[in-house]
Amino acid sequence: MKLVMFDIDGTLTESNNLDNESYLQALYEVFGFSEVSSDWTSYTHVTDACILKEVCQSKLGRIPSSSEVEAFQQRFLELLIDGAEAHSGVKAIPSSSDMLKKLLASSDYQVAYAGGGWTASAIFKLKSAHLPIDYIPCAFSDDDESREGIMAIAHSRAEIYYNQLFSEVVYVGDGVWDIRSAHKSGYSFIGIASDNEAKALFNEGATDVFPNYDDYESFLLALKKATGITKGETVS
Repeated sequence: MKLVMFDIDGTLTESNNLDNESYLQALYEVFGFSEVSSDWTSYTHVTDACILKEVCQSKLGRIPSSSEVEAFQQRFLELLIDGAEAHSGVKAIPSSSDMLKKLLASSDYQVAYAGGGWTASAIFKLKSAHLPIDYIPCAFSDDDESREGIMAIAHSRAEIYYNQLFSEVVYVGDGVWDIRSAHKSGYSFIGIASDNEAKALFNEGATDVFPNYDDYESFLLALKKATGITKGETVS
């Protein structure tokens, strides 16, 4: 049995733009930071926790205090909620709900969530998009600041929750940081992206990239043939 691990933003929910805008706005409102790089690949880890830490190190010469992190998280979530309400909620990636329901009912796969956002914002997006949350093991940026760490924790929690070991793990994501972290972790990868984002994933070694989950049979075929790589191996 394979464990299928999902990123959230851009993979299950159409929330990348909302997330980026809210994050940058919260940085301005809470810290007064107005010139912050939104080239997420320029940060050591593309996670909410690591980006905040490195921005504060750059701007303030120190890491944020726990109270500052809490204030930022609260304002960030408020901005996400306001932005989502202005657009009638967060939309799910087409057919993601049906795909998850089928996988959750399957005897061949188990499901976990492992995203770079914080738990509160991730859960909000999933709920707003009407995607399943209950009884799905997960890990987010509250657990570790690196994507590899988040994936490892989600993997461990899934093994405990499902009471079985998973030697085969497929990570589903939309960013180049997702495939890089998956390969470092020894996981296989399926991309959810289109246009330039899809090209970037193919350039990183992805073999299967879909714009959404409308073609479930093709997605299922990709899951069936997916095999992990040796941990740390570079894929050309």
